[in-house]
Amino acid sequence: MRYPFRDQFHKARKAVLRSADRLWPSADFGNLAEVLYEQTKPPCLDRGPDVLPDQAREYLQNWSKVRDREAVIRLDVPCTVDPKMGILFASGRVLWGSSDQPDRERTPRFFDHLRKPARQIPKAIPLHHVHGDNYFHFFLYVLSRVCVADRFGLPADIPYLVPEKTTQTSFFKQARELGVFAGRELVVQRRKEVIAVDEVYLTRGFWGHKPYFESLCEHLKVPMPQSAEKRIFVLRGASAANGRAFRNQEAVNHLVEAYGFELVDPSQFSFNQQIEIFSQASVIAGAHGAGLTNMIFRRGTPCKIIELFSPLMGSPQYYMLSKELGFDYTSLMTLNPEGRAFKATTEVDLDQLKSVLEGLG
Repeated sequence: MRYPFRDQFHKARKAVLRSADRLWPSADFGNLAEVLYEQTKPPCLDRGPDVLPDQAREYLQNWSKVRDREAVIRLDVPCTVDPKMGILFASGRVLWGSSDQPDRERTPRFFDHLRKPARQIPKAIPLHHVHGDNYFHFFLYVLSRVCVADRFGLPADIPYLVPEKTTQTSFFKQARELGVFAGRELVVQRRKEVIAVDEVYLTRGFWGHKPYFESLCEHLKVPMPQSAEKRIFVLRGASAANGRAFRNQEAVNHLVEAYGFELVDPSQFSFNQQIEIFSQASVIAGAHGAGLTNMIFRRGTPCKIIELFSPLMGSPQYYMLSKELGFDYTSLMTLNPEGRAFKATTEVDLDQLKSVLEGLG
């Protein structure tokens, strides 16, 4: 199937599946949930940087209408937890809105919730997320809820319930070893396993909230920057998810190295090494992608972020994160995309990039 028809087909397919999902018997999540704590932020109008792909611009416009929320919610009715997104069921009825991203909920294992569950535990704090095995999503969506559980003071004997797919990533394993879960027990939910929980505690975190990263850095013992200030250019290696390579990467490498940048492919370093490298970075540049997440390890001092977007896709999250952390932010658009929007290769405008690099001083 050719572009863009494949994208249109998948969009239509997902719409049909979502409509079919709503035929399953449901119960009102709001009536069963008890909000133990809640705080909200009013919407903040943000026009964003001058350079953004249309997809990112639309996202930012929609986000500017959202009232962000931090909350702890308890359900003391027996529930079963779906393994993919953590959607809850009560007596075989789906509780739409019970996952951390209600607008993306779809296709849980409906019939498995009618059978006897594989396991039953008394209490749990689910840490499911649709992309919990992605580096960016793990830190921004999963660990944010860990921070909420800690800040609210949920009892230490309530375990986290974590999907197996998340626990198999190297960054999860290393983050666990470094103490981000503060010694709380972890229950791993297998990929097709439905688990019954007598009492569920749901945590909801503000998006990209600076105090979460400060707490995370304390847990991880992230060093404060030393006198040496590094310039880091983040490479998307051959193993990078979704491609998005620069066809003139070699020329880009020569250019940034001439301006004192160190080339770093995060996939070639352990989580601990990434913390050490990026904690010392006064400038972080690179293509839109998960490697830019490492800016959260730059503590207490200024940093400049330079993000290179494909014109066909992108999100404004790294701009939003830079703003929350108080960093300077610049974005550039690459040229001549080839391939499917989400994976397209492009070329960097070297003159434009050089102009930005000269402005660094």
